[in-house]
Amino acid sequence: MRIKQRGLFIVISVILLMWLTGCGKKTVALDDYIKVSATGYDSIGTAEVSLDYKKFEKDYGKKIKFNKKESRHDFVKEHSLKSSMDDSKLLLDTCVQTEIDNDKHLSNGDVINVKVSCDEELAKEYFGVKLNYSDIEYEVDGLEEVDKFNPFDYITVEFSGTSPYVNAHINEDSGRKELKDIYFEAEKNSNIKLGEEVEVRAKQNISNREFVEKYGSIISETSKKYKCEGVDFYIKSTTDIPESSMNELISAGESKIRDYINDNWSKPENLISIKYEGNYVLSLKEDNTTWGLYDNYVYMVYKIQATNPDPVENVEYYDYVCFSNLILSTKGEWSFGLGGYTQKSDDFDDNSSFMVGNYRYGGYQDLKSLMYGEIVPNLDNYNYTTTLSPN
Repeated sequence: MRIKQRGLFIVISVILLMWLTGCGKKTVALDDYIKVSATGYDSIGTAEVSLDYKKFEKDYGKKIKFNKKESRHDFVKEHSLKSSMDDSKLLLDTCVQTEIDNDKHLSNGDVINVKVSCDEELAKEYFGVKLNYSDIEYEVDGLEEVDKFNPFDYITVEFSGTSPYVNAHINEDSGRKELKDIYFEAEKNSNIKLGEEVEVRAKQNISNREFVEKYGSIISETSKKYKCEGVDFYIKSTTDIPESSMNELISAGESKIRDYINDNWSKPENLISIKYEGNYVLSLKEDNTTWGLYDNYVYMVYKIQATNPDPVENVEYYDYVCFSNLILSTKGEWSFGLGGYTQKSDDFDDNSSFMVGNYRYGGYQDLKSLMYGEIVPNLDNYNYTTTLSPN
């Protein structure tokens, strides 16, 4: 009887020990079966992370079993795998994932990191396995070193046209033999704005290996950005215009108003003064697709002071000259595109003219009326800047 009691004590102790230590649940050190490798040429090497199924099968093929036989078919189907695969491989494919932070354009000495993630609950429930794992740090070495060839040393990008409708053209050095197996693509070659950067990509017609065998080098750069500079542009603000050119524009507007007064007033000598007050610049919105609109309007606003003939009294109002499609050249000189100019003096409708006695003046009696009469109606299609404060 004492022997039986002792045997029972041993059995209970073993069971308790198994429960405390997790005995019966296999522990797998995954790090031994994760392989990281880098191949190719220095500066354009590639990295790959893989699981060593063959070694894992050798070590655990007979030790790891799917422990829910009645549900294996459904389990395999759920994960879109083949039912014929070994249980050890099934474990790796369903419970282990790896992610590499950088796998292209590698050089010797680069350090890449592999993040390992596992479904530990799935491994425990279906395979009775505890997974030990950690993230991996790998230093690249062994990449073949060859000469470097920068294709962008042998091209230029030429910008032409008027912003925002500039075109880009790539000029190649026909004397470089390597360019016979390289072609260039610009991310955009039309409708480019002044100051915009355009990325040009270089691509090979042949593989890296073939390029090395043919020319003894590899491409060191595959893209480069070129800034659109040195082109004329449709102005969006008079702050774009140099002072000397701005003074010319002010004088041009004043001359047109003065010419109109001399040609159309019955007593042009009653003009007292013409004073430049400021401007509005309307620039076409970038997303506007309406055909036939000018790219900009520049309203040069002037205060007119005169003496009305009958009754004799002082008259003060605001007139403007509007230049359309105004272009500023790379030399800071202004010119018209397919545009010209108009002026308020030519318009005698009731909303933008007024009477003093028997005399009608084409213009606005205050700046607020000018803004709401000329600028606001155009704001669906145009953005605007101004140097004026409506009173």
